[in-house]
Amino acid sequence: MAPASERPRADPVEVIEAIPVEGENEIPAAELAAELIPTPAGLRLFPELGRGVAGRIHPAFDRYLLRRVALKRLRRELAEEPFYRDGFIAEAQITGQLEHPNIVPVHSLALSPEGVPYFTMKLVEGVSLGAWLRAPARRPGTSERLHDGLEIFLKVCDAVAYAHDRGVVHRDLKPDNVMVAGFGQVYVMDWGLARLTRVRPASGQGAQMEAEGPVGTPPYMSPEQARGIPGEMDEQSDVFALGAILYQIVSGRLPYGALRDARQILLRARAGATVPIDEALGALPMARRIREIVTRALAPRKEDRYASVAELREDVGRFLRGGLHLPTRTCVPGEVVIREGEPGDAAYMITAGTCRAYRSVGGREETLATMTVGDVFGEMALVLYEPRAASVQAVGEVTLQVLDKQTLAEGLGIDGWTGALVRALAQRFSDLEQQVRKSGMRRE
Repeated sequence: MAPASERPRADPVEVIEAIPVEGENEIPAAELAAELIPTPAGLRLFPELGRGVAGRIHPAFDRYLLRRVALKRLRRELAEEPFYRDGFIAEAQITGQLEHPNIVPVHSLALSPEGVPYFTMKLVEGVSLGAWLRAPARRPGTSERLHDGLEIFLKVCDAVAYAHDRGVVHRDLKPDNVMVAGFGQVYVMDWGLARLTRVRPASGQGAQMEAEGPVGTPPYMSPEQARGIPGEMDEQSDVFALGAILYQIVSGRLPYGALRDARQILLRARAGATVPIDEALGALPMARRIREIVTRALAPRKEDRYASVAELREDVGRFLRGGLHLPTRTCVPGEVVIREGEPGDAAYMITAGTCRAYRSVGGREETLATMTVGDVFGEMALVLYEPRAASVQAVGEVTLQVLDKQTLAEGLGIDGWTGALVRALAQRFSDLEQQVRKSGMRRE
């Protein structure tokens, strides 16, 4: 093999000097110098895309990889403050280790020659969940808002559950820290207030994580965050914030009410004094099950709250995929599930076992049908509010899913078009059955 000095040198990376970006002009050199804005080689920087308390975000173009990226920098006046500098670096390092499809990827971390820390990351082109929820087409109570909002919410839960598994608590979850991109991608952003729960932060980076005082954004703070004791802020604090986001998706309101004064919100947050979801909904129709999920996620006491984001996600996913999340009932052999002539307040689907439907005719039982897994009974009396037309008995041990009147009304919109259609169909079957009886014919 030839010595290194004799080997042909690789061609340097070609730098594309100008890629037109419609509607954008680069930051003037004078502004770059005055603000000490980092200017890494190969990046074209454009005016601010967003800002926080300590950071500034610029869209940029990477002339080496020919892609748009985002550059986040610490404000120049804070670059010499260890509390902010170390916290900023910790944010980049923590985010860079969370490799998940719903967490924005970090590409690089560096210090400018003037000592200003910055990092580059994927540029998410879309809108915040906050803006998404404010769109006129997604009014609270609409099916689009609920269905699509819950789909986004599940992806947020996936990201946060992954972070918790890696020992990272976000502590500032809110719709404005969730980005919804143009093709359905969802990203949890801004991990600047994150806290490590399993390992000690690097030297100098623990000051912000363990600083006492309220942490987060008041309308989404859990009681323990509002109290400001770091040791109490854990995964269940993020559960509460996710519950607040879910509350907003469902009702269009904030859990601590319409207060604008941050101090008043903090007082309510410390006491866990959320406005009940039923009160926030007012006349808006909403399924009972999702209201129960919101209430549990926002429980003031941790022991009443979901124990994990994964558990919260499972319930929301079950509601979204399974619709009504029906309760179940187990019957022993010979148990009568419904009795002929009694008022109907529930319908049943068999999920395991076998049942027998029968009527009393002249003092004896006449078997009408044998039903097994997937069969439904009791629906006529439930929809038409009539007495039971027959009795149903468990042949062996039977497991049933139960649909009651309240759940039917909430899940099917029984007072609207769908409910009217269901009632009309049920009435037609009932009329047909009466005709069969009068004619003396027996149904097979």
